[in-house]
Amino acid sequence: MSNKKAFWFFVVATLLSAGLFIYLTVDTHRQVKHLTHEDNLTDEVIAGKKVWEKYNCNDCHTILGFGGYYAPDMTKAYKRLGGEGIAAIVKNPDQIFASSWRKMPNQNVSDAEIANLTSFLKWISEINNNDWPPQDSDRAKAKEALKLLSNK
Repeated sequence: MSNKKAFWFFVVATLLSAGLFIYLTVDTHRQVKHLTHEDNLTDEVIAGKKVWEKYNCNDCHTILGFGGYYAPDMTKAYKRLGGEGIAAIVKNPDQIFASSWRKMPNQNVSDAEIANLTSFLKWISEINNNDWPPQDSDRAKAKEALKLLSNK
């Protein structure tokens, strides 16, 4: 390939890549309201996000791929634990995790803060993230069931 052909190959490939990147970026921004259910973003959800930040939950937990990896991912925690389960864990982590090697500090979170935090985690769990993380995916649970059936 001559230098002239290589140059034009580079220019065309760069322009096509940049165009595709811009298109996908615009497309993603168009879908954000629908995918995140922005219409369900209430004052309680916003207050719950502030509780999440106040107690530095991201130091140990992950949401939507961001945060620490010490404790469980909380992206779909509401589906997994329910509101009452989240409240019980936040209120009494010493008792819940007494026999676990993982420990969660008791932050003495108020009942109002727990309610807001639960609203925030419920809103997060409703975000359409294409079944990520996979451990909370309905499809992953179906795969596990199929494996169990095939082993019998």
